[in-house]
Amino acid sequence: MVTGMPQYVWSQHHRYHHATNGNWARYGGPMNIIAAHDYAALSAPQLRRYRNARSLWLAPFAGFMYLIVNPRFNWLKGSLQLLAFVARAKFAQPRVPLRDHARGFKTPYWASPSEYRHMCWNNAALLALWAGMAGLIGPLLFFAFYVASMSLAGGAGIVVFTVQHNFEHAYASGDAGWDYHRAALEGSSFLQLPAWLNWFTANIAYHHVHHLSARIPSYCLSGCHVEYASLFAKVTRVRLAQVPQSLRCILWDTLAQRIVSVADYQQQQAALRAA
Repeated sequence: MVTGMPQYVWSQHHRYHHATNGNWARYGGPMNIIAAHDYAALSAPQLRRYRNARSLWLAPFAGFMYLIVNPRFNWLKGSLQLLAFVARAKFAQPRVPLRDHARGFKTPYWASPSEYRHMCWNNAALLALWAGMAGLIGPLLFFAFYVASMSLAGGAGIVVFTVQHNFEHAYASGDAGWDYHRAALEGSSFLQLPAWLNWFTANIAYHHVHHLSARIPSYCLSGCHVEYASLFAKVTRVRLAQVPQSLRCILWDTLAQRIVSVADYQQQQAALRAA
């Protein structure tokens, strides 16, 4: 509730991520990665905007939008659209129950009535908590600290999640030939974190193990990694110092089936022209 992420809704998104990991035709990650040939078709201003929008320095802003703004905005906008849809339908067919009218409503903001119910209760509880805290310590003080802490935490979370799938030559398939296990081992990194950071992040740095089986609890991930070390010998290790470099890998090379940086792609194109 505090993070503003309804558990059921998050579980559905998490399930989709696991079901499509490494299939970049289905899921472009938090940075919405595009194919290299689509990148080449962009104009010069569009190229700059694409690169700048995926800068490490914008991570706190992304965290602000992801955790604070978008969940509330999407819920409110979708709810207003639902009310308008039901009102028009009721006016056209007054004898049909409201529930039946609501079943015909389609929106990109939720996939099922269960998701919408969880969104409503989560937002109602969160907004009440905001109001209570603002009344207790003052709105300026509360929102200053709340926005700052959530933006930084959200930005850090987005960065950690991104480098666990965006790194040099990470596996990146399309629908054809996509392999779940290969995606887990070659498309998920092992983030090298100090022990105290592993504790704070619930061992999510062992992302390759997590993607082999999401049913393994967080406190068993490191043990599984050690026990099956030979299986994970070729999993890409990413150190904290390499995070900025990994975040530059923002293009999907569809021919080589891997994630590359803009610099790598430009070098490839220069070599092709020279040949």
